[in-house]
Amino acid sequence: MKLVLPTDCGNAPRIAIVGEFVTNWAKRDAEAMTAWLTDDVTWTVAGRETASDVVPADFACSGSTPNYLEVNTIITHGRLASCDGFVDSESGRMHFSHVFRFASTSKTAKIREARTYLNECS
Repeated sequence: MKLVLPTDCGNAPRIAIVGEFVTNWAKRDAEAMTAWLTDDVTWTVAGRETASDVVPADFACSGSTPNYLEVNTIITHGRLASCDGFVDSESGRMHFSHVFRFASTSKTAKIREARTYLNECS
């Protein structure tokens, strides 16, 4: 999969964490996603119910295997982070936006809450 991430300021550790997480989300790598989620994480995908007993594979990028991921922006501040972009696959293009709340402001804190917004295009 070809990957394009923003090349903004490298001084915010969460930018790298979010970039890695969304890359694993696009690849459907549930094991790598789990490494960044708290045990009590809640995840909401717009239009679906909020899940508090999260199985990362259920929230991984849907559709056929992606061949291109472009993350347009990653924004972080304190416990919060967000990113947006799109994934291309044989089934078409899907635009996404993720909003994350980390468990603390620690540089190694895990994601406690995630909200995902998806817009599939053909």
